[in-house]
Amino acid sequence: MGTAIFMVLMVCGYWYTSRDLTTRFKIKRSFGWDVYFLVALYGCIFVLQGLIATGLIWLLLLGFSALMNALPQVDGGLYHHWQMEFMTWSFLGIQAPVVIMLSFAVVFCIYRSNWSGSARLNSSNRKKLYKKLSRANGVEGLLFQCMDEGELAWVTLKSRRIYIGMIHTASYENTSTSNLVLIPMLSGYRDGKTLNLSIEHNYAKWYAEHNITLNSEPKSAMAFRKVIMLDQIESLSLFDAASASALALDAEEKLA
Repeated sequence: MGTAIFMVLMVCGYWYTSRDLTTRFKIKRSFGWDVYFLVALYGCIFVLQGLIATGLIWLLLLGFSALMNALPQVDGGLYHHWQMEFMTWSFLGIQAPVVIMLSFAVVFCIYRSNWSGSARLNSSNRKKLYKKLSRANGVEGLLFQCMDEGELAWVTLKSRRIYIGMIHTASYENTSTSNLVLIPMLSGYRDGKTLNLSIEHNYAKWYAEHNITLNSEPKSAMAFRKVIMLDQIESLSLFDAASASALALDAEEKLA
């Protein structure tokens, strides 16, 4: 019986954490034993809900038994104790209340994973969820802001290579393959001595000269996208051309 409870507990926990969007984000950010404890936690919640539902059935049977015993003329004066019979029933060698408890746990798990409102998020609620989850991580928060507001990002790699462009997508669920897809507007490098930015490629000018947009045919800006692994990024910030130009002019005036 203990083995059956443990198996249902773990299966329900795994089923829910692998399908619920919010929980899937949490478990992707967990490592080692934290993953097992998180799965077991949700499994315990469903088993506890099944236990409560089974307890309510026992209380209903107790109430019906008390009602029937209080009105002996209804059933020929027989004494009823359905709640006790319920506790002694067995199914395949397992007590029936345990089977019913585990059945309730599975039903609650499937409902929460597939049919409840939280499991069927629309685009606006999904966006709110991403925004909420990204607040806990500075990199994710900045990437979400760039994608949500269309801001340009300044990405500096460990190799001193620099890309300035639009963030198209970002994936950070798996640590080993975390990456971002960037549509470049400018690219260059930092000088090894002065650390000043040297522009090598002006993609924005190329796009304008050849009428290339995000959905142009036969070639779009997506053809120039760069996939950058997050572990190769040294720094990440928002880029504003006007502010960058003002800072550069101010620095030149001070040097002069």
